[in-house]
Amino acid sequence: MMSVELKHHPEEWFFLHNFDIDKVFSTIQRADYLILYYIKMQAEQHPDRKVYLADLAAVMGLKVTELSKAVEKLQDKGFVAWKTDREAGRTYVELSSKAVELMVEERAFMQRCYARLRAELGDEELHRAVSTMQSVTAILKDEREHSGV
Repeated sequence: MMSVELKHHPEEWFFLHNFDIDKVFSTIQRADYLILYYIKMQAEQHPDRKVYLADLAAVMGLKVTELSKAVEKLQDKGFVAWKTDREAGRTYVELSSKAVELMVEERAFMQRCYARLRAELGDEELHRAVSTMQSVTAILKDEREHSGV
């Protein structure tokens, strides 16, 4: 799924969509950062519109109920503000300054790591490594689902 995000933020896209590991992020879980990332991308792509929860859920391929639980936790941590657009009768989310600062720090780290991976492995080897890791993740997920663990 190559999209606008890949062209504008290749490092974030790389770590958010190719690795199922939380260790990349020092101060936040990957799943939480992913939500912040999508809020940021929607706000950047549509600066004239609010980031409505239902629209965000659709873009992320999540149920609104799943996303609302995660957004509530992010609000409790001070990363987002969850507001109501009374006129539209819909809820929307905005990133807090705390989230913006966190994302700048984490993105700088991802940029350094991504640049080093490309320099040390080269694009072709990096692509192969990611493909292998995705295959391993898929096999583990499949085994978990079939073994009921």
